[in-house]
Amino acid sequence: MPTSIDRITPPDCSPFDPTNPPNYGYTPSLAAGIAFITLFGTLTTAHLALTIVSRRWWQLLFVLGGLGELLGWIARTWAARCVYSGMAFKIQISCLIFSPAFFAAGIYIVLGHFIKIFGARTSPLSAKQYLWIFCSVDSATLTLQAIGGGLASAAGDKPNGNIKLGTDIMIVGIVFQLAANVVFAGFFARVLYMTHQPGGKGILNVDDLQLPSSPSKTQPSTSTTPRLRILAAATALSTAALIARGIYRSVELIQGWRGYLITTER
Repeated sequence: MPTSIDRITPPDCSPFDPTNPPNYGYTPSLAAGIAFITLFGTLTTAHLALTIVSRRWWQLLFVLGGLGELLGWIARTWAARCVYSGMAFKIQISCLIFSPAFFAAGIYIVLGHFIKIFGARTSPLSAKQYLWIFCSVDSATLTLQAIGGGLASAAGDKPNGNIKLGTDIMIVGIVFQLAANVVFAGFFARVLYMTHQPGGKGILNVDDLQLPSSPSKTQPSTSTTPRLRILAAATALSTAALIARGIYRSVELIQGWRGYLITTER
């Protein structure tokens, strides 16, 4: 793993020079940047509209996450034209590191709603305990990543600056965050499993669900049960994506700032 950076950086919008590669190690794809700006812009706008209409303000967590991803991809698209821009690189790295934490917090709240709907017996922790425990862990891991990123960035701006300490702190933060995501996934799987046990109110098997004659705050109606199935599947997919992202980022940072993953766009 490289521990220092000692090179002359050309002007921001200079043509790519393979003998003096930028922070990326390549020129980011303009097409990919435009595609993801469109994707996150559209989905974030849709989430904001749904949040306002439903007045479920906790859903703003997903909006904040989407805005962070959008800003990160705007910076990456900027870098497609100005590949040596240190500012574009730092904005992209910062936004794409911190934004998933907002998605994770939203997912914790979703699991809390499942517990309230299907009963406390489905989970060893309460809805509030999930929120406090995992949000606290996320805050700690993000703090470590921020400290590490700041140290690495400061060292990288100096001639022969040693970025190893900052990088190692970032690795600790991202691995700790990955471990928390895996533990949360286990709790989430248990909640889904317990809804199918005797006395549980199943999400996936509608025929076994004893529905009240009118909707209540503690039990889903016939019309909302299919929505809960979709929400459960979307939450599981999102949790898996967070874990996959954590694995990739961990390996990427362990390889270093000049490693294969961080300098290869596939």
